[in-house]
Amino acid sequence: METNISAHTLFHFTYNKNSLLSILKNGLYVRYSLENFESLINDKAEIVFPMTCFCDIPLSHVRRHTNTYGKYAIGLSKSWGMKNQINPIIYTYPNSATTTILNEIFENIENFFDINEIELEKIKINKSLETLYWKFNDRENEFSKRVESLNSKLSHFIRYIKPYEGKFYRNGDYLENPIRFYDEREWRFTPSREFLFSKEMKDSYKSEYFIDPKKRRALNIKLAKHIKLEFEPNDVKFIIVERDNEIPDMIKKLDDIFGKTASSNDLKLLGTRLISLEQILENL
Repeated sequence: METNISAHTLFHFTYNKNSLLSILKNGLYVRYSLENFESLINDKAEIVFPMTCFCDIPLSHVRRHTNTYGKYAIGLSKSWGMKNQINPIIYTYPNSATTTILNEIFENIENFFDINEIELEKIKINKSLETLYWKFNDRENEFSKRVESLNSKLSHFIRYIKPYEGKFYRNGDYLENPIRFYDEREWRFTPSREFLFSKEMKDSYKSEYFIDPKKRRALNIKLAKHIKLEFEPNDVKFIIVERDNEIPDMIKKLDDIFGKTASSNDLKLLGTRLISLEQILENL
């Protein structure tokens, strides 16, 4: 029998049953997260930006993942994920081909603006070229806007890049040992810069806004007012609780949450998708 190295489901793990119930009731909120790009992207180390993360790991391989991210989870279909523009991320490492290309692009964009300003000043100093300067000024400004747009898109693109291995911030500090993020097979949603700007929010913040719990909470509350990932009962492929004895109560909770909106058949099918981590670790 052929074994898949990826799942047909995107799993979002969380730390407790209340968090899982909140997801089932309200959808998945987008949260600001701290990412460490040290030695990866030029002049970028710790960046805080909004995302919702999933893993593409078969249940038979989730033991180590649950030790880091929690023992409760919702599993949603990949077709739902793709419809919501959730993307598999790109893993890389310092001085790789991908990071070299990205750093060269960023450097060329920065150099363009530096050279552009210097050359325009030279033209303005030379009176004989003053007419030529004004003639091409509008075209120059338009080109600068296009380069700025490219820089904006590229800055959003790096939100889908993660170190192959690196530091992981958890509970107020970095873990002592590096994490091999590549093993997580992460898929990620992150809202566009244009959307965030339209809601008067930044696309990224300094690390202090994540490290300080009050600042982080304020950012997440504001973001929650504007965006979340919603799903229907038939998008749900798995609901994972930690222990077998939690399943009966969870069935009652599912009826409370979906009983008035889901059909009887959908509700029954949703109940069959409940499984405990105990069962997974013992039998898969």
